Amino acid sequence: MGEICPACGKAELVELIPGVKSCPNCKKMFRREIPKEKPSIKEEGEILEGEFFMKNTSLNPKWEIADKGITIFREKNKSWFAVLLCHSPSFELVKYIRLSWWKKSINSHAGMFKIQDLEVLENLIIALKRIDALFDDNFNPKKEVTISYDPIPERSNSAAKFPTFDESKRICPKCGRKMNRSKNKRFYECERCGEIVIMEEGKPIFDLPAKSLPLAFTSNFPINFYLPDYGISVKIGMADWKAAVIIHAKENPEKKWLRFYWWTRNLQQYMTSQYSLGGGQGLRWETKKGVMSPNIYEKKHLKALIDALEKMLKVWLELKKQEFTEITYTESLKPN
Repeated sequence: MGEICPACGKAELVELIPGVKSCPNCKKMFRREIPKEKPSIKEEGEILEGEFFMKNTSLNPKWEIADKGITIFREKNKSWFAVLLCHSPSFELVKYIRLSWWKKSINSHAGMFKIQDLEVLENLIIALKRIDALFDDNFNPKKEVTISYDPIPERSNSAAKFPTFDESKRICPKCGRKMNRSKNKRFYECERCGEIVIMEEGKPIFDLPAKSLPLAFTSNFPINFYLPDYGISVKIGMADWKAAVIIHAKENPEKKWLRFYWWTRNLQQYMTSQYSLGGGQGLRWETKKGVMSPNIYEKKHLKALIDALEKMLKVWLELKKQEFTEITYTESLKPN
């Protein structure tokens, strides 16, 4: 005999969906908490073959293929966060790291943060270690800690390594030849090497070298809907900006969490516009379309994420060594 309705006592409850039952007599509904099913210990923190993630998530093999993956945390039918090493089907040798966040029972895409350079990955690991060391379990600064907005000591002179451009001289920063200015006065172009220097409100903008980024804390980010508390930029390009940021909602300032942001801006539209004024609006940053932002709501998962990224860094480096060996061997077989 099934469970009798506790309200009317006249009929057996009928299960509508897992955890929710209804009485066919009095029409009342009752919710029961379902015990969370945790994955086996072997899944979390272990390097698994990419096939496991291809079969069990919404990854589309038409666009990308997972080679390896590490689960950070997983609550069945609710959420799943993992670090993946992937490649495009068209370019098998070009690898990248993907922080992936899936939701619901079908493990549908809920957020993605893509890292295509080893130096950016190293920056992210350093940034996460700083956050882990300086913030408590609620993502507030620890009581004994004063958050500094200065660069990390190893990069205190990083600004000196950034590219420069003197508009009065117009010398190409790449080859040294004099550059031509566009009609709309928004960029300079070098006829010899093809280098382009884009001007934003009279100042040049460049892809900043990842190794030279200060990895300093700041709260100045182009974030909508939420308010940034502290964050660290791990990549700053002319049209590509990535950061790990602690945020909160305006209506609930006590509830903070970590989010991985990826912004882009349309340089082509800005450069081809016939107007020379109003450049600032044309270069505004927007969150990258279609990727959404992964979130870490519980700081206890941060150490596991750092550990997974360090493991994937080693795997990535090993694959690069193998690729270099294969290319060298292939070149040696070519006739002189």
